[in-house]
Amino acid sequence: MIKGNKGEWSEFYTFIKLLADKQLNGADENLQKVADIFYPILKIIREEAVGRMDYEFGEGEKVKVLQAGAEIALVDASDLKTKVVEVFQAIKAGAESSFAVPVADELMTRLHATRLNAGNTRKEDITLQIHDFTTGSKPEVGFSIKSMLGAASTLLNPSSATNFIYKIEGLDTKHIVEINAIDTRSKVRDRLSAIVAKGGKFSYAGIASDTFTKNLRRVDTVLPEIVAQLLLAFYLGKGSELSDLIANLGDGETNILTFDLDRSDYEFKIKSLLHNVALGMVPDTAWDGLLRAHGGYIIVREDGEIVCYHVYNADAFRSYLFKNTRFDTPSTTRYGFAKVYEENDSLFIKLTLQIRFAR
Repeated sequence: MIKGNKGEWSEFYTFIKLLADKQLNGADENLQKVADIFYPILKIIREEAVGRMDYEFGEGEKVKVLQAGAEIALVDASDLKTKVVEVFQAIKAGAESSFAVPVADELMTRLHATRLNAGNTRKEDITLQIHDFTTGSKPEVGFSIKSMLGAASTLLNPSSATNFIYKIEGLDTKHIVEINAIDTRSKVRDRLSAIVAKGGKFSYAGIASDTFTKNLRRVDTVLPEIVAQLLLAFYLGKGSELSDLIANLGDGETNILTFDLDRSDYEFKIKSLLHNVALGMVPDTAWDGLLRAHGGYIIVREDGEIVCYHVYNADAFRSYLFKNTRFDTPSTTRYGFAKVYEENDSLFIKLTLQIRFAR
């Protein structure tokens, strides 16, 4: 019996619910359905262990299952809506980090499905052929799936590539050991506060990964400096949600920005970052500017409804991301940050970027 966490089961749930609903609804920035934005689904495409599987809607409640273009099954989906509800209730009730959903086993056998999700190497979690009323076309588009049923998921994963480097001036080297020895529960903030208290000043020195630097500058040339300021403010305890950090951008003694923009400009640039991270860009892989999950984002709401952000409501998606993401603190030992170090007669400290959904 297959087991998975709530996020993995949510991908399978999305698959069977879309089979039952036969359409995907657009959402506003508050995850509410927008009546005049919806996409009839002509086909659902999944990557299985045996390769590509296509699920086409036939007459009535029939679903054609095709492998390598050849029909291998004709499934009666008349009971699918009831099964979808049962699967959703089982996912909601799942209390373990990994659990089975018995009612799903029969569905997986019937639909020749062998896996819950698309795996970690793909930005798109599911591919749909939709009827696009705006253009009249019938494209196959990939969507990334985010679930609100489990723990808050990560939008941008931390790594050594997301380490931002700050030069410290005005700090006597005799304080390095003392500062690095701080091991409180909020040790990153406390170490930074100690640096400031002892006369230290920060300036942006770069990012550990040249690739990530180039990726950020492709989004906007000044984005590395803006993110560096927000990240420093976060670790100094000025807030965690991006909307709050933007509201206070440039305030206080720890401002490291060397240019002055309206806060609406900063908000626009951060929204662009979030949008591109969500749909294509990863830190340590050279990014060509293309959006891999080119259909957009599918959200599994807490009530089981499924809504999406597509190209035609991209502004709502950007606003949703901005209002619902925050910085988070990963493991300092795993990613090697938050310690003062000396290099070429200068002092530096690294801070790791991680962006997580607020819920």
